[in-house]
Amino acid sequence: MMFRKITGFLFALLVAAVLLALLPSNGLAQDRQIMRDKLIQAGDYDQFVVAGPGGMRACAETCANDPRCKAWTYIRPVNQCRLKHEMGRMVDNPCCVSGVKPDADAAEAGGKQAFCAEYARAAVTANAQNTSQGCQLQGARWSDDFQQHYSWCMSVHRDDAATESQARGNDIARCQQAASEGAAAKCDHYARISMVQVETARKAHCALPQDDRRWAKDIDVHRHACMEAPARVLATGIAEREAVLTTCLAAAGQAHEDCDRYADKAVEQVTAATANGCDVSGPRWSSSRAEQLLFCLNNDGGTRRAEAAARVQQVAQCTDQAAKRHDCDEYADAAMAQSARNANENCGFKGASWSRYKDEHIAFCMRAGRTELRDAAAGRDADLATCQSRASVDPVCDDFAKRAVKVSEVNAQRDCGLDGEIWSADYNDQYRFCVKSNPVQRRVRMIQQRRDLFACSIEHGFKLELGF
Repeated sequence: MMFRKITGFLFALLVAAVLLALLPSNGLAQDRQIMRDKLIQAGDYDQFVVAGPGGMRACAETCANDPRCKAWTYIRPVNQCRLKHEMGRMVDNPCCVSGVKPDADAAEAGGKQAFCAEYARAAVTANAQNTSQGCQLQGARWSDDFQQHYSWCMSVHRDDAATESQARGNDIARCQQAASEGAAAKCDHYARISMVQVETARKAHCALPQDDRRWAKDIDVHRHACMEAPARVLATGIAEREAVLTTCLAAAGQAHEDCDRYADKAVEQVTAATANGCDVSGPRWSSSRAEQLLFCLNNDGGTRRAEAAARVQQVAQCTDQAAKRHDCDEYADAAMAQSARNANENCGFKGASWSRYKDEHIAFCMRAGRTELRDAAAGRDADLATCQSRASVDPVCDDFAKRAVKVSEVNAQRDCGLDGEIWSADYNDQYRFCVKSNPVQRRVRMIQQRRDLFACSIEHGFKLELGF
């Protein structure tokens, strides 16, 4: 394995030597400020492959003729040209040749194309501030697509573009003003995220300047830098490191596209879990796409697949539980209705299956299978049918109930205002009292009803005639 790496590196150096030998000593090298063994990180807006010894020259000329382009990098081992809308960070790397467009070229381009290139660069920078500061500003104005902003600018009047830039600046200013409150807490968070990015860069063996505080390995350095200028650091620090990491990881051969898909899927799973009321927590269930992306970049394929599979399993289990809970709620409602009939019709069935508490029916349903639930409901129906078939009317209680109802009706008709269970006008209520009571209790109730009505007749001046 080590021999292969050494062989590959020597081959890259050989290709680099051949390509550089083809560079003119003054012409193109002077005109385009070409720098050997240099990689410009971040700022990409387009890329394409040009094979052959003329690839680097084509890359430089394309940038020179495009008003959007400020710099370029040609990656020799893969014959890839990357055009950049801004001058990113220049690092040493034998893989590449890079160039920066001279100011004379930018001035010569002029016109609306150059104006719109600057407009698009400013829009992308503003969106980076929007993202890093958590402003949550949305809409086409806050796209991170350089080409989208550029195309829009080219389609409208300059004044419209200037107005849009001003509106974007005002939004960011308001967000920064709000962000200045609680700077200490925000800077603590910033410092923790910074350390995650620094550790990611270390694991990916990125070529980073030793004296750059943005890549310091001490969390206090990041915290202090933020506290010195929170608006500036919070707006750019994380975004700048993220841009460097993205380029570094791509150059190092990391599966960044796979991690983009991983992060999108992870956020989708977190959203599904939240929508279903799942009780999930921990880093696995972070709703931050950036955190999911960093996890993917910091771990191998097996770990990523295991984490994604664990989320899938938890969401599936939670979704199944939510569906079953809904079904069990309906089952419990039906069971409660059957239990009410059991009580109202004096069937006398007892046991857990006839519970009068909905929670107990739900608990049974959640642990039972479909067959068991079906059998329980069918059993209650059968018992109720038996109860109904064997029911017979007690003539004594039938007569008692009818008399009690008539007395209650007199109470209502004469506005006596007598209330309570004894004055129920429901035949079933009076009948159930009779069934549960003895003859003495029934007689006491009837006497009480008559006494109360007699008192009412005296008070209201009517003649009491019951007729029974």
